[in-house]
Amino acid sequence: MTQNSTGSNLHVVIVGAGLGGCSCAFACAIQGMRVTLFDQVAEFFPLGDSVGFSSNSSKLFKRWGLYDDLWAISSRAEDTVMRNYDGSVITVDGTLGSAEEIYGHRGLIGHRGHYHAIFIEHCKKRGVDVRMGERIDRYDANKPSIFLRSGEEIVADAVIASDGVKSTGRTRVLGFEDKPLHSGYAVWRAYSDAKMFKDDELVSPLLEKDTTQLWIGPDLHGFVSILRDCTEINAVLTHKDEADISEGWNLPGYRKDILEALKGWDPVLVRVWERIENIIDWKLVYRPCLDKWISDSGLIAIMGDAAHPFLPTSTQGASQAVEDGATVALSLAKAGKGKVPLALHTYFAIRYEHVKAAQQVGISQRDKWHNLHDKETMEMKDLDTSKGVLDSYHLWVHDAEKAVEDGWEEVSQKMQEQLEQCRIPDVNGGAKI
Repeated sequence: MTQNSTGSNLHVVIVGAGLGGCSCAFACAIQGMRVTLFDQVAEFFPLGDSVGFSSNSSKLFKRWGLYDDLWAISSRAEDTVMRNYDGSVITVDGTLGSAEEIYGHRGLIGHRGHYHAIFIEHCKKRGVDVRMGERIDRYDANKPSIFLRSGEEIVADAVIASDGVKSTGRTRVLGFEDKPLHSGYAVWRAYSDAKMFKDDELVSPLLEKDTTQLWIGPDLHGFVSILRDCTEINAVLTHKDEADISEGWNLPGYRKDILEALKGWDPVLVRVWERIENIIDWKLVYRPCLDKWISDSGLIAIMGDAAHPFLPTSTQGASQAVEDGATVALSLAKAGKGKVPLALHTYFAIRYEHVKAAQQVGISQRDKWHNLHDKETMEMKDLDTSKGVLDSYHLWVHDAEKAVEDGWEEVSQKMQEQLEQCRIPDVNGGAKI
């Protein structure tokens, strides 16, 4: 996509330096904008699992010049091995290895913490002012500006809140606190140096090459990923959970609970969880895709998990946040200074239906995997894997920047007309003043 010179005199403040926020910051910097990126944590640490970027986001990384550095630390797995809970192979899906041929770009699987370090490095090289360890106290939607705990005020042309499910920016956009819902599930996450399994007779066969292994059973599914030339092992296990999210979202994981849940499962998967280190129990919170992402002033927008948290089974959470960031950046560049409300409302209009549909894939995918077995006999029902193991593959063809280029004239014109009438359509059928 070509750079738009109209964006060069914009100052964009982005709150939340996760993978989505970093992507937005980098994409804005490409368009020549001055970008200040904030996060409340001083340094990001490993969360105990791998993260995937499918072809719909990796094509953006390639276009932005990020792909090679990300690929250098990514898994070389060519396929996903899907197994029944007892270890028997259901299918081998070669989409990982054939994605470039089918979708135009190969996806990426790697460690969240390692990827994040690369994003931060590239943002700084592009001139992004990265300010870690800064807690946002409040927002002024009319300037717009943010106030730090220190009392410092930072005024910008646009403020983008990419601060996750616990977003304070979302509260400012909506005008009230929209508490997340507990999904009824949590995910145990863990990671270790793979050498601890080198001499393990059960797990060592997985270390022959980078691989992605998936086990499915009643109310449980788990991935084990071997990464970085078989030097790292990451594991996740999604399970039912009734804990109140007010108790905390990121809790220590207890091995005895995991092994109890895995009784009767494949000894290979059990052994991984008997020995793997750095276990946490991450509560999966959820809310339907919000129908308002833009403040009434039109100068603050939310994106990523702040607007539409994805369940891990979608395998799209990170990619959709990246797409949001790309759409924000290109929309701001096309509209230019003084037309931020037009840019942000157009961003929402272009993204909303696509993201809403994509979000539902995670729910349907989880329900499919968790309800394939008779809970008394443990026999598995027929499963059609002719199109692969994931229901989200149709999303891999999407190009977020192309969607802006193709839709800008029509969608922005509609938004401009609504803004001139001081009325923005409510996606639920009403109108917002």
